[in-house]
Amino acid sequence: MARVTYAYGVDVRRFRWLNQSMTAQTLMRALELRWTVVAEELMREELQAPEGAVALPFLQEIVRITELLRLTLPTVRLLSPSARGWPLVTPLGNARSSDDWLVIDARRLAALAPPQRAFLLAQGLGHIQCGHAALFMAHFVSARDHRAHAALHLLMRPLSRIAAFSADRAGLLAAGEFAPAAQMLALSAQELPPWYPRLATLPERRRALEEFDRSRVVARIRSSRRFAQDNPSVTVLVEQLMHRQTPDALPEANTAATADTADTAAPASAPEFTAGYAVPADAWPLARCDQRLTQRLGIL
Repeated sequence: MARVTYAYGVDVRRFRWLNQSMTAQTLMRALELRWTVVAEELMREELQAPEGAVALPFLQEIVRITELLRLTLPTVRLLSPSARGWPLVTPLGNARSSDDWLVIDARRLAALAPPQRAFLLAQGLGHIQCGHAALFMAHFVSARDHRAHAALHLLMRPLSRIAAFSADRAGLLAAGEFAPAAQMLALSAQELPPWYPRLATLPERRRALEEFDRSRVVARIRSSRRFAQDNPSVTVLVEQLMHRQTPDALPEANTAATADTADTAAPASAPEFTAGYAVPADAWPLARCDQRLTQRLGIL
């Protein structure tokens, strides 16, 4: 339900078929069985579980993005110092979305600015939310086993071509602004490993992202952020209510202190949701972005 608020409709429908079709599952099941063995090998050789203070900032940022996208937190894996030939962020998993991994290069990500890093992390999480993790897993496993990798590239081409559009949109929502998103879009399309799915071309993806930047979805996210920055006290109270941090939900010993804090934080009068925070009237509906993209891609 959450992904349809931003994802490309054709992409959602095609990957729903991949996850539900008996024909597709015949192929995917064989790859998933091999993935179990490959995952164990990766944890011994190239990947490691996030531990210690170094991984904490990345985990906190990933949690914030999953809350923005309304996504269940996947398993996070870090590249070991000896790992080579991996992108900055890689989604992996099975077609049933029961074993999703987000593989990140913490060292290289730490060198990026927060909006740039947010774009790449949200891009990977968007792939997972839209069911693309199995696509990456299939390409990775077939290339690692040297089994019909070229045939898989050709067979999965209709799915691979459209998968990036939804993930790029998720990245833009997390980055907040178009400039860092466009910069990281170009970076994410460079120096990809040979096994990587053949996604849409960079000009196609950039134009689609430019159109999504004019959408009501992006406008709502930005207006909400502006309101939160201009009215931090109201935002704190709303977050407390959303997380049920009210006096009734707390122990009696903390009731008085919580009430005093709420009285102090609350403004004398709640600010009005003025036109400065409203969604522009000329913002595009998501259906318009999808229609224009579908026509350019020549999809029936």
